[in-house]
Amino acid sequence: MMYLFKIWLTLFQSIFESRAACRNTRYALLLGVILLTGCEDDRVLLRELENDCVNHYRAKSYKVASRVCLEGANKGIVRSQWLLANIYYYNLGDLGKSKERALEWFTSAADNGLTDAQVFVGESYIYGDGVEKDYEKAYHYFSVAADNFDASAEFNLGMMFYNGYGRKKDFSAAISWLKRAASQNHSMSINNLAWLYATSDNRSLRNPKKALFWAEKLADDGENLSIFLDTKAAAYALAGEFEKAVQSQSLAIEALPEDVDESKLVEFQKRLESYQNGYSWIEGEGSDK
Repeated sequence: MMYLFKIWLTLFQSIFESRAACRNTRYALLLGVILLTGCEDDRVLLRELENDCVNHYRAKSYKVASRVCLEGANKGIVRSQWLLANIYYYNLGDLGKSKERALEWFTSAADNGLTDAQVFVGESYIYGDGVEKDYEKAYHYFSVAADNFDASAEFNLGMMFYNGYGRKKDFSAAISWLKRAASQNHSMSINNLAWLYATSDNRSLRNPKKALFWAEKLADDGENLSIFLDTKAAAYALAGEFEKAVQSQSLAIEALPEDVDESKLVEFQKRLESYQNGYSWIEGEGSDK
């Protein structure tokens, strides 16, 4: 009898524990539903706050956008951080112009993964815009953006190696990065590749075929027309096509803006004279006599 009683007691405890577990499971599931509902409500509110920021910014109602974007930025909404930074940088709202505050929010957006912000912060450190120049930080932000195949970041990395900004001058690395950006039709990367192959003071890099290959991809209009025509002229000159070089350089001078710096105009005119005399151009040296 005692043996049967122990079996019955064990069976009863198992049933009781199973029912308790079921009740606990139901309570846990109910709590989970409540928490998920709360999280979903929070996400909806954040999306609405982000949309309000974007819509007011696009509508150029910058005073309202300043307030809404600031609220969203403080809640970690990346797009709000980006737009708020633009409001500070370009003095669009009633917050007052502040490059320092702008950079704080650009940096927040960059650190939260926004590639446009990463490029902007990198360029700020390159040029000392609102912050002291810091080539290491610039390189960091460009590299992070380039990992996501951002053409502007790839271009900037190429130019850092080309100019030796924070890095030893490395034309091979420069060309590699510029080609990556050029493959995405980044116009200044295309231009700078053509210019490098046409005018480099490193004669082993000068190559008329490569210079013309890239130069002929340049657009014949747009705000950078004078730069592109100047580059095309240099490529034609290296290839010995001096008539085309003179024609392109003459058009480049005509395309310069009226308020162009005098030194740039003189430089363009010197290149024209060089091509008229049958000489190509070497950057930093002048006519290749």
